[in-house]
This record gives sequence, structure tokens and C-alpha cells, in this order.
Amino acid sequence: MKSNIFLLFFTIITMASCTSKIDFTPVVVAPISKASDLLISEVSTGINTDPLASGLRSHYVEIYNGTNASVDLSNYAIGYNAVTDTFTLANWSFSTAGSYIQLRKMLDTGKCYVITSPISDLVKIKSDTTWGTTSNLSAAASSPLQLSGNSAIALLKKDAAGAFSLGGINYKIIDVFGSPLVVRVNTKGTTSARNNIMWTIAGETSDTRNRTFWRKSTVLDPTTDWATAKGTAADNSQWMISGDRLWDYTNIGFATK
Repeated sequence: MKSNIFLLFFTIITMASCTSKIDFTPVVVAPISKASDLLISEVSTGINTDPLASGLRSHYVEIYNGTNASVDLSNYAIGYNAVTDTFTLANWSFSTAGSYIQLRKMLDTGKCYVITSPISDLVKIKSDTTWGTTSNLSAAASSPLQLSGNSAIALLKKDAAGAFSLGGINYKIIDVFGSPLVVRVNTKGTTSARNNIMWTIAGETSDTRNRTFWRKSTVLDPTTDWATAKGTAADNSQWMISGDRLWDYTNIGFATK
């Protein structure tokens, strides 16, 4: 009996002297970062005359929706701007109907939309739509979608104050792969019927005409600053790059490598 009284007394004293409290304040979890808009997430370049290309132009552009909601692609377009030498700098131009494609479809959050050349390897490249010429002749080198390393791609969005009129609708550029406003260099790779020029990307200075490019997962937002996006080395570029003529189609339709 005495032991029970002592135990009760000890318990009361212990509880009275305890100053710690249980904190029931809910833990706030930081929201997952989301992109501000669509961006170009993957690109493949190639020279159809290269023996490993088998005469195909397996070129494509992938767009990723990293925002937190579905996006109506009818508000967007893809523009194509070929460049013909290393040093002539000029503003973007989409002067003909064939130099751009106005998009359609709803794109769910976390999903990709793939546009490929109609003369690509459609078995390897699963696409949502095809766009461009069916010619693989050098005379058609300035026509979409012939990405030989010196063709710039722009992602455009409808904007009443936009500088580019596509089909009578104003657009602005929100993201780019390549740019006619950035100097190119002469490639050190094999010659082709087309001018042997390219942009250096991620420190690659020899040849970027036969590659697959992936946007790094750390890049959340689109940019029109190609000089910064391409970087000067692998660590400061927004892009990862495959080996020369080591095209990799296994990531098509997925946001990151």
C-alpha cells in the first residue's frame, strides 16, 4: 500500500516538474517546384547523307509541360530558322507558312509532345505529329524539319504584343534551341552537302550535327538566351549531349534523361 502511494506521489511530482510540451504545429512541406511554362526538352540532329543515318532524317523536337496544370497547345507554335554561315547574325524570321507549325491538342502536366520529320525512322521515334518536307536533298536544307546542327528551333506563344505574326496571329518566342543571333563555328566533323557549321553546345566544339540533346532536369523554365543555355562546358550548359552519331531515342516522351 505504501509503495503504491509512493509511486503515485512520484508520478505527480514528475509530471508537475516536466516543462517539455508536445508541439502539435503541423509541418509545412515545401511545394515541389514547377515550371512557369512549356519548354523544349529534347532535340535530335542528323545528316541524312551520313552512312549511319541510312538516308533518313530522324529529327525531332520534344516539348515538355512541367507546369502544374494541363496546357492548351493551340496557344503555341514551333518555328524553324535555318542559318547558312557562321558569322551572319540576324533576328529570327518565320516569313513563310512552311517555317512554322501551329500546335493543337491539350498537353497534360508532366507530359511531352513530340514533333518529328516525316522522313524520320517512325519505328524508333514515336511522335504526336510530323512536320516538314519529305525531301532529303540538300536543296531543301532550309526547310523544316531538317535539323543538321545549324537549324534553330523556337517555341512561340500567342501574345498580342508579340513580334512575330504567324497566320495572322501575334506570337512571342519563349524558348529556343539554337539562335540566328548567336555565332556558329565551322564543324571539324565530316563534310556534307550542306554548310558545315554548328553551335558549340555543352563544350562540344567539333561536331553537333549528329547528336541527341536532352534538357537537364534542373532546368524548370524556358529561356530565349541561347548563349547562356548552350553553355561553355558540360557543367554550365542547360543541355546534355549524346556522343557523335550515338543517337539515343529511348527517352522520347519522357521529360528528362
